[in-house]
This record gives sequence, structure tokens and C-alpha cells, in this order.
Amino acid sequence: MQTAKPVYPLKVALIYGANPSGHYSAAKAVAEFLPPCIVEPVFVDLSEVYPDFGPFVAKTYLQLLSKTPAVWDYVYDNNFVALAASALRESILPFSSQKLADLLIKRNIHAAISTQAFSSLLITKNKRLDSLPLFSVLTDFCAHAYWPPKGVSAYFAPEKSAEALLRKKGIAPEKIFLTGIPVRKEFTGPQPGKAAARKALGLAPKLFTVLITGGSRGLGDLFSAAQALKPLLGRIQAVVLCGSNRRLARQAEKELDAKKFLHFVDFTDTPALYYAAADLVVGKPGGITLAETMALAKPFLIYSPLPGQEERNTTFLRRHKLAETAASPEQLAPLIKKYLNAPQALALASRRLAGHSRPHAARNIAAKIIELLTGNGG
Repeated sequence: MQTAKPVYPLKVALIYGANPSGHYSAAKAVAEFLPPCIVEPVFVDLSEVYPDFGPFVAKTYLQLLSKTPAVWDYVYDNNFVALAASALRESILPFSSQKLADLLIKRNIHAAISTQAFSSLLITKNKRLDSLPLFSVLTDFCAHAYWPPKGVSAYFAPEKSAEALLRKKGIAPEKIFLTGIPVRKEFTGPQPGKAAARKALGLAPKLFTVLITGGSRGLGDLFSAAQALKPLLGRIQAVVLCGSNRRLARQAEKELDAKKFLHFVDFTDTPALYYAAADLVVGKPGGITLAETMALAKPFLIYSPLPGQEERNTTFLRRHKLAETAASPEQLAPLIKKYLNAPQALALASRRLAGHSRPHAARNIAAKIIELLTGNGG
């Protein structure tokens, strides 16, 4: 019996947890480099496939963070908890994965690209999807306990220590590719100079500019961070990316009176121009935020990391001396003032980040996936 030849373009699902999120940004970045003559990208939002489960997990996660963050840090990558979770995976996930399997089969999906551990687990635990090529893309500088060791065609790792952790989990070295974390095309092409970017955004072209970001959801105590910078305003200007946190922008309009040098920006799907305008980026060390910051070689200050993956990203940054930490809003102004008064320190921080940058990760991931799907090596 002859195997039917694939019909191009192949339908490839890009599966992520929710939109907006870093997982979605990573999926979108990879999709931008998939040639349309070979691949038809099909975006799959797990929060839509499992509309009750997604909000429950998000609500539980945020409640744990606000009330008992140490519990989440313990659960996140604890060997005993991971062992208990593995038993749960064997009993619950095969049943839970049926809905996703139904969707992928109905839409005639040829392969899947997962930017989140949970979607990778769902696919690997469903027998109907055994023959589905699965490509898993890590979006943090660590490989936590929940990435599946079996059933994945290829893993794309951000850096060497994450690659080593995947190997320790039993994943064959030939299935792991060291690519970096994917960022969108807007971060990889020619960028405007700082003055031009600031002018385009309505900012003072020559003023030292601090970009404060809480990721796609605008998490972290960004309001207190902005308040802490008020004594420096005029010598600097600050832009706060609020993500989907609409309350933050409304709160700032009511309570802060330094509008000339302090700008709160509602959700934007094209943040590269804001990064290009910045001298310094302050924020939660989410994997996508860090990859975007590195792509443009912008010095970074760690502020308000979430327990779990962001604390492990912080460990990565500290290990390589890539960022300093502001443990509280009160520590922000002195650190920013330090860089304001020492251009050489700012330049050194920029060079260090550039040395760890992998701005073409999305292109390289897409190229390897095409090679593996078509059998055409480079």
C-alpha cells in the first residue's frame, strides 16, 4: 500500500494557551516565517477549545500569586509534585484531550506547533494523534517538569541549560534544537533610531526614556513603579505598557498628574517601536519580553517577577550578569539614576544582552520544521 503524497499547503496548527499571551506571540512569530506555499497556519486557542478550564486555571494561578506565592513556586517545579502530576496525566489527560483531538482531526491538521507545555501534553496523551508530528517551542529560559519526554518530534530550546534539562528528562539529543525564543519580524528588521521612534510615538526625542512593561496582561505592580519614578521625571520620561490591564491606565489617569513625562499605553500588538524608543526596559522577566528586549539589545531591570518560570528566568539573567534587580518600587529610581548618569554602564549592559540574543529564532524554527515535514534537508 502506497502512502498518499501530502497535499500542499499543509495545515499546521499553532497551539497556545490564550490571546494575548507570550505563548500566542511565539506562535505568531513562527507563523510569520512559514512559507504559505508549504504551510497553511491554523491558530488554535486552548482557552476557546476549553472555555471553562482556561479561566479556572488563570483565576487559580492569579489567586495563588496574590495570596500565597510560595505555594506556586513550590508546585511549579517540585519533583514530588511533578511525580503526582504524572499520575494525573496518565488518568485525566487522555480523556481531556479528546476535544482537542476532535478539532485537529476535523480540520485535517497535518502537524502541530505547541508553544505551551499543556497543549503538548494533551497531544502526546491521545492515541488518535500518535502519528501527528508535534513541535514544541519553549518560551522561557528553563525547561520545567511538565514538558512531555515522549511523543514530541522536535524541541526548540532557548539556551544551553534548558537544552541540558530536556536531555535530563530523557529527550533524545537529536530531537533538541538550540534556537532561542521566537520573536516577531518587527523585532528582527532594521529599527528606527531612538529619536525617530520617540518622535513617532509623540515622546520627547532627546529625553532618556524608560519603558516599563508587565507583559501581555500588564501584571506586576506597575502603578507603584510609575509612582516611584516621579522624582526623576523631566530628567527622564517613562512609558508604561499596560497590556490587557485596562484598569491600570484608568487608575493612572485619575491618580497621577505627571502626564507630560509619564505615558500609559493600552494594549498594543506592535510593541517594537516602544522598545526602539527606550534607553532602558523595566519589567517582569517573561521569556518573550526578555527575547524581545535582547533582540534590540536594550538594557533590562528585573522588577516584580512572578513565581515559577519568571523567577527561573531571573536566575538565568543573574547567572550571566545580564540584569540587575529592583526588589521594590523604591529601588527603581536609584538604579535608573545610575544608568542615567553612567552611559558606559548602559552600553555595557546593552552589549551583554546582545551577546545572548537570538533574534532569528522564529526563522530558524520555521526552517527546521519545514525541513522535518518535507524531508528536504538544508
